Amino acid sequence: MRQNLGCQAQNDSLDRAATEPVSQDLRARVFELAEALYQSVRMQLSVPRYKAISVGRGANLDTIDVPLNNRIWLGNKFGELGALSDEKTRLEGIAGIVNWKDPGPGGVYDDLGNLTAQPHLLRGPGYEKDPAHLQSSLVGFDGGRNFTDYPVPWWRHAEALNDTPLEMHYEGLDPGARYRFKVVYAGDGDAKIRLDADESEVHPLLSRPVPFRPLEFDIPPQATADGELTLTWRRESFLGGNRRGNQVAEVWILKKAD
Repeated sequence: MRQNLGCQAQNDSLDRAATEPVSQDLRARVFELAEALYQSVRMQLSVPRYKAISVGRGANLDTIDVPLNNRIWLGNKFGELGALSDEKTRLEGIAGIVNWKDPGPGGVYDDLGNLTAQPHLLRGPGYEKDPAHLQSSLVGFDGGRNFTDYPVPWWRHAEALNDTPLEMHYEGLDPGARYRFKVVYAGDGDAKIRLDADESEVHPLLSRPVPFRPLEFDIPPQATADGELTLTWRRESFLGGNRRGNQVAEVWILKKAD
């Protein structure tokens, strides 16, 4: 009972954004501006109000109350953990949330949808030389249904368009160590992707799992034998349709214990 009450207290704290909303005057003003835009230029910023196609097609008024944090995901996780009867499993689940981004000793973590947390991403020429991002990586966003069921890092991702590969490069790794690779493939691309570490295959062409979840693979030891590592994602040959495919949200390089 005490554990269930603890989870309920956590959820009550997380739900304060909904039960005690702030800045309602600003929220009302946004709706006024949306109405003015519809009346003046027929801009459709809402599906139920203005018959827009979908949230993913510009109906951003319908997401005005979506929390820009992990509130919903955490609430779901706390509910799952509170229903467990095994204390050891429950504590492991809590530790997994608290240490989510921790790659452990000798490891490395990148949040590829966060421009300030992707130091190992090779971005390419950049906007000034490549404004269409035909040879450069860019940050993409997924506003599909149920996206708030995921943690925030899975809402956005690094991606490359068409047949352009997505690449990351690491230095300062232990040449004598063995490493594992953990990744979350997110986004809305439907093309299969493969991953190579230097010239060695990490995994063949595969489809991103839905619902999204972390995947783990061994990194071939020869790829890190010089203390450096280059990861290269390639999508199956571009045949039309969705131009996206290499959509990577989070990457961990995990050093194996001796």
